[in-house]
Amino acid sequence: MQFDIVDFYPSISSELLTNSIQFAAQHVDISAETTDVVMHARKSLLFNNNSTWIKKNGSLFDVTMGSYDGAEVCELVGIYILSRLKTKFDNLQLGLYRDDGLGVIKAMSGSRLERIKKDIIKFFQDNGLRITIDTNLTQVNFLDVTLDLSNSKYWPFRKDNDQPLYIHKDSNHPPNITKQLPHMIEKRISDLSCNSDEFDKVKATYNTGLSNSGFSHNIQYNKSTSSKKTRTRKRNILWFNPPYNSAVKINIGRKFLSIITKHFPTHHKYSKIFNKNTVKISYSCSPSLRSIISKHNKKILKKDPNEQPGPANSDNNSKCNCRQSNPCPLNGQCLEVAFVNKATVTTENSTKSYTRSKRDILATRPLSTTITCLL
Repeated sequence: MQFDIVDFYPSISSELLTNSIQFAAQHVDISAETTDVVMHARKSLLFNNNSTWIKKNGSLFDVTMGSYDGAEVCELVGIYILSRLKTKFDNLQLGLYRDDGLGVIKAMSGSRLERIKKDIIKFFQDNGLRITIDTNLTQVNFLDVTLDLSNSKYWPFRKDNDQPLYIHKDSNHPPNITKQLPHMIEKRISDLSCNSDEFDKVKATYNTGLSNSGFSHNIQYNKSTSSKKTRTRKRNILWFNPPYNSAVKINIGRKFLSIITKHFPTHHKYSKIFNKNTVKISYSCSPSLRSIISKHNKKILKKDPNEQPGPANSDNNSKCNCRQSNPCPLNGQCLEVAFVNKATVTTENSTKSYTRSKRDILATRPLSTTITCLL
């Protein structure tokens, strides 16, 4: 049995979230303040072209995709739904990942299975949700794995003509990421394969993807069989995430940790909070130049042609794009009058000038993939 919750995020109601929090409070401590913060964060405002968008019911309550806790709210509601379904259908084994659900039930007559299907649909409707459901399946594609009940096998799943694409070996990423990427892919594909035969059927696709990204490593079946659980000590960690750039030659991590040691020695009253065991560093990856250019071009090319920039909003004059907070240096004609900006920098040894023609091209025109820097 496979089902999909239609428009899961926006369909979550205030009542459903409240019931989910009350259910979770039976297992973990949730203060009233935490509940108020979670519910208050559901108030969403959306503005476009000086107009306010609201839901048809007039409510500000919304679980938005991409918000800081949107996925957590979705998971909490999903756990609550699974608990209710388990109580109602005790002979049905269910799993849920966000809006994708999967269930297994012993073989039964078609009429009885159809009644269970209708009961499940009604259960979701009672909670303000809609689902699409397929039953009596022996093989399903769930996320990135194919499951087959007829022969108890499973193997990786990819859509047709979906060639995997990875970061290039020489890309500007932290070395530990590029070094471990082939091994991570090898482990993931091995875990998704029930045996070496299923692994060998799909490994050529992933080896080709790695080769196209500059890697010479060929993945091999290497499924971990160890079930030993290592004891991990939970500790509150503060993370410092500076953007990584291979052009930086300074050891940022060592400098940062030396600052922590210098300013929070062992006799300091905050040393138990700020020390090398509680403060860690992990580099973050900045967006590529290609994505920056693409975002900028989309922003410029998709502007509303009826929207007038800057002070032109008030007098329907499109000859100026200066900000409203600053007066136009050319009396509202900056887009029409040809002019040149020139800046001169004088040092003890030399004098250099920077000249810009008419207006800031990078702010008003689409960028090309070639950028020339004048030094």
